[in-house]
Amino acid sequence: MSNFRSGAAFSLFLVLAIHSSQAAPPATAALPSFKAGFAERDITPEIGILSTPVIDPSTSTIYVAAATLENGLCYYRLHALDVTSGAEKFNGPAMIGGAVSGAGEDSINGVVAFSAAQHLQRPALLLLNGVVYMAFGSHGDSGTWHGWIMGYSAADLQRPAAVFNSTPNGYGGSFWDSGRGLSADGQGSIYAVTANGTTDEISDFSENVLKLNSALTVTDWFAPSDAQTLNDDDGDLGASGAILIPGNFLLTGGKQGIAYLLNSASLGHMSANNSTIPQSFPAADVGIYNMAVWNRSTGPVLYLAGGNAPVEAFSFSGNQFVTTPSSLSASGYAVAFNGMTISANGGTPGSGILWMITADSWPLPSTGTLHAFNADNLAQELWNSSLNIGRDALGEFTKFANPTVANGKVYAPTSSGALAVYGELPVSTSSAPTITGIVNAASYAGGSVAPGEIVDIFGQNLGPQTIVTGAVDALGNLSANVAGTQVTFNGVPAPILYAQASVVSAVVPFAVPAAAPLSVQVSADGGTSSPETFSVADTAPGIFTDDASGTGQAAVLNEDYSLNSDANPAAPGSIVILYATGGGATTPVSGELTASTTATVGGQPATVLYAGQAGGEIAGAVQVNLQLPGGVSGDLTVVLNVGGVSSQSTATIAVQPSNPSQN
Repeated sequence: MSNFRSGAAFSLFLVLAIHSSQAAPPATAALPSFKAGFAERDITPEIGILSTPVIDPSTSTIYVAAATLENGLCYYRLHALDVTSGAEKFNGPAMIGGAVSGAGEDSINGVVAFSAAQHLQRPALLLLNGVVYMAFGSHGDSGTWHGWIMGYSAADLQRPAAVFNSTPNGYGGSFWDSGRGLSADGQGSIYAVTANGTTDEISDFSENVLKLNSALTVTDWFAPSDAQTLNDDDGDLGASGAILIPGNFLLTGGKQGIAYLLNSASLGHMSANNSTIPQSFPAADVGIYNMAVWNRSTGPVLYLAGGNAPVEAFSFSGNQFVTTPSSLSASGYAVAFNGMTISANGGTPGSGILWMITADSWPLPSTGTLHAFNADNLAQELWNSSLNIGRDALGEFTKFANPTVANGKVYAPTSSGALAVYGELPVSTSSAPTITGIVNAASYAGGSVAPGEIVDIFGQNLGPQTIVTGAVDALGNLSANVAGTQVTFNGVPAPILYAQASVVSAVVPFAVPAAAPLSVQVSADGGTSSPETFSVADTAPGIFTDDASGTGQAAVLNEDYSLNSDANPAAPGSIVILYATGGGATTPVSGELTASTTATVGGQPATVLYAGQAGGEIAGAVQVNLQLPGGVSGDLTVVLNVGGVSSQSTATIAVQPSNPSQN
């Protein structure tokens, strides 16, 4: 990955939507907290695989734990899937469950049974010595919950191997760890970190670092000297999980912002001022939710970022971290829920890159940015995805989700229903245009395109180095030739909004038939690209946003034709004008969309008064006149549904309180 440091062009070249389905099993008991947890944005808008799977390369098997809500009933299953075909293996799937003896809050006749409805399987899976381990926590501490770890035979999923409950005689002790998985050492010990709940250090282990054997029996533990205060204040120690460092060291930290360095051979239990552990020190003002460690040849380096703070690097000296940062990023970042990953040529100094996904604003939802920092000097930012937002925009930020670096590419998860994959732009000896992707120009969503949709086509050598906008004739028609660039869809020339080397924005001709393969070619500077084929749908709606990212404040006019914004919100029940594209065919006379159009604002139905060609705008620009629902206020998500296809769920509209004088 050291080539990324050369300053070469770096581009998003693939957007892949991910979907899944699962048949319903026999009914089990249902509890409402499972629904409530997902409604609180644990995972929205769908449930499914909530944790990072684990792959066994020796058998080409990926193990995933999937959550489903079927007919109001809640389930978790463990699947063993062939990595090439997706076929189930090893007697999968297995229904996940278990029980332990105990007198906890939800015990029945001295037995505490696992309730799928009350728990969230967020930490990454662990495969150790032929057993797949999964850890569970709560839905935002609602209901009655425990920390559970389940183990199943990797060779036969129908064979449970072990079960552990962190608080069998009480409650709480979640394993959530911001998605970080259980850790394991070379001796087969497992390390896990719990959150708030009841603690007696005999059977109940909240706010603990636990060392367990393969049978999930506790063999050692550590609790901070102020564990009871952490429990009382919801100051989860288990907010970032455990990182093992060579030399029998273990590193963890939580919401309090304290980093704890432990001896994994003797965790230290509880002591006054944490005197039995190698080190504890304040490392972040607003919590530690994620960390990365680079085992550099000169000694380990710790990377972390609190809220409203720069990224910090802490060097290791002797048996401790130096508490003064060895380097800092030039900028600070508002949100502490970053994703962080190190790529390097082993421990070679000068080869490391810290990849970090940050939120662009608070509160969430927000757009995100993928950054690449020099791991030896964080003040040097090598690249970020906002430098060329038209080409490289990440999409909506996903908290606690680390980028993955493999085979010269960086895979960045988003909450936009897509996985963004980045890599170096190819160095071409040819000046011929090359198409690498096509997205909705409003939402930046990939997938099928619709007749009349305004799209952005990405690639190389597509036009002039500096952007040139298209000309409009006296009838309001855009030219099909901009600075020598032309685009055809199934051979039909397309109107062009603008063209430059890396992106061309064009309107898919209405003459393109739906449900047919779409062949796209770009001609520029005397050359023509190879045809690239995309699918066509009747509609593919996307809502324009103020910053052209597809996320945040939507392009909306209030009833008085002023721009909608937080400083100028619309009144509940008023009429607003929303701008979009991808609405598909329109009627010849009125210009209205032929497909049925509905809308929601803040999850409530909004009345569509008109949906069709935007007056005075280019063909393909859709205007939707909405009457807002009453009784709603705030920055509310607005979603269009045209012909059964929904727009992105990341655009918002500002609505004032019903009675502003009371707020």
